[in-house]
Amino acid sequence: MPLIVRDYKWKQTEDTVTIQIPLKGVPSSNVDIFTSDNYIKANFPPFLCEVFLHSTIDESNSKCTLSDDEIVFELQKTIPQIWESLTADISKMEMLEKRKEIFDKHHQKTEQERKAKKEKMTGLRRFAVQQQIERDSITRRTIDDRRNEERAKAMNELEQWKTNEMEQILIKARTETGENTDCGKEIFVDDSHAFSIRNPEESSECTRDKPLVEKNCEKMREKESSTNIFPIPLPRTPGTVTIHFTHRDFPTPSRESQAPQEEEWLKKQVEARRATGFVAEDLRPEECNPSWLKEKGDSFYKTGNYLGAVSAYSHAIKLGSKMASLYSNRAAAHLGLGNFHKALDDCSQALELMTPRVAANLEGRAKCHARRGAILCRLGLPEAGLADFEEALKLKPNDETLLADIEHAKILIKNKPEEEEEKFDGIQIVPS
Repeated sequence: MPLIVRDYKWKQTEDTVTIQIPLKGVPSSNVDIFTSDNYIKANFPPFLCEVFLHSTIDESNSKCTLSDDEIVFELQKTIPQIWESLTADISKMEMLEKRKEIFDKHHQKTEQERKAKKEKMTGLRRFAVQQQIERDSITRRTIDDRRNEERAKAMNELEQWKTNEMEQILIKARTETGENTDCGKEIFVDDSHAFSIRNPEESSECTRDKPLVEKNCEKMREKESSTNIFPIPLPRTPGTVTIHFTHRDFPTPSRESQAPQEEEWLKKQVEARRATGFVAEDLRPEECNPSWLKEKGDSFYKTGNYLGAVSAYSHAIKLGSKMASLYSNRAAAHLGLGNFHKALDDCSQALELMTPRVAANLEGRAKCHARRGAILCRLGLPEAGLADFEEALKLKPNDETLLADIEHAKILIKNKPEEEEEKFDGIQIVPS
């Protein structure tokens, strides 16, 4: 709680009041001053001095002076008179209410001053921007005016140059034709003797002068235009550059090739294909027939040469054949090699080619469904395999092998957790 200072000194005249408050050893930099029209306060912790004045003062004309040991208030009275006392005779409650009223009033005044200052600054900024815009507009107009003046000056000079050029051309043409160009002298004759002096030959020469000059001018223009015309060259003769590329069996460029190792690899591949009994490069032209290749593949399959059968069927398919039996038989060969996924794809492709579904392809469709069912069971999908077996049974209702396969698939479905790895060997796989 602050210590209230009451040992201040004061004196007055009819116009002014002077109050001296001791600082009691507190530095003047720690002093906080507050004044209003009927209240003053000096706060210098831990001391506090406040005075509720007897009457009002002119705050704008009053002043406060800080020294090292005291505070001096020189207050200007609004009404010149002698006060009975420095402080007003009011109670503590009235002091509280008056203090609150003074602070609220001061706060409102400060807020109004702040708003007025802000509005003033905004107006000054707006005025500065407007002035800058006007200066920029003046500068832009000045630049445009100068540009237009220079453009007009250049156009005038160009027109003058053209006029001078034409005059020089006309003078030169008249000089070449021998015409007298001295036009400074004038001959004054009587109108009555004008026709008697001039003979017909002279008049005809005068009438011929103007067309002759114009003809010379036209010749000069044609000469100038002809000198500026250059002949257009003929189009170039097209040529063809033939490029021969070195044959490469590998996708790498020749600079990165390892010729001995590559040749050895190619020889091994050829030997491996020949070991299967089928090499596409060794076929005669008449043997490149899908039907012949199908029979060749069937013969390989019957002897157990599944790899040779796959090669024969694949080469027939590569020739562009859309025979469903090629895909179906290749599926059987893949199944013999254990390539279940490739066999599954070939069965599906064969079923797609067997359209429309007629009696002629019923046997082939039944075999494809049966093969695909067997493949799916071997892949651990007996549910899907059972669906294919049922489709095959619809096509061949009394086939005992299909009935046995269906029972086997149902057993696999029932015992799937224990026998998931079991192979399905119930169907005989023969090429169609």
